[in-house]
Amino acid sequence: MFAAIPTLLAVQFFLGAADLRLAPDDPAPEEEGRIDFDLFGDTAASQKGPIDPALDRQVQARRSMLQTHQILGLGTLGLMAGNAVVGQLNYSDLYGRGGARTGDFLLLHRISSYATAGAFLTTAAFALFAPTPYERSGGFDTGTLHRIAVIGASAGLVTQVVLGFVAARSADAGNSRNLVTYATVHQAVGYTTLGLMSVAASVWLF
Repeated sequence: MFAAIPTLLAVQFFLGAADLRLAPDDPAPEEEGRIDFDLFGDTAASQKGPIDPALDRQVQARRSMLQTHQILGLGTLGLMAGNAVVGQLNYSDLYGRGGARTGDFLLLHRISSYATAGAFLTTAAFALFAPTPYERSGGFDTGTLHRIAVIGASAGLVTQVVLGFVAARSADAGNSRNLVTYATVHQAVGYTTLGLMSVAASVWLF
């Protein structure tokens, strides 16, 4: 009887070992309370979806057109300042006290006026036709101030063109009636337009 005990223990040992070998692996403990902070937005979960190609093209086109608008705007401001100088010389020559009445600056003033008006329209076109991929937020900001100044400058430029044309036609026809008044108002509107254009440029630069 006692001789059979070692045999029984050996059988039990091998059976137990077989049970251990055949038992499935313990399942991995479930992740509890994962700490997955996304402080910097660089985790896989925080990555944004694919960018809409059409929207991206509109954004790139708007950026390019507005950059061109800014460059042309500064050029237009320079032309307008030069035109104001030539206009003042022309006014002093024709209507100022002690003016020689030579008319030496008439042609130059007309050329600079046409160049300024053309540059202004070209500059405005790049802003007006730039795509707007995002909705504009309300409120008063530098963009609003820029638009107000540009609208005022546009009105001033149109007024200058009309007054300049009327004054020039009156002078060509030999009709001096109200000619000085037209020229004086034209001069005042010109300086006002230059001031508004300077404000429109300054809000983007500063």
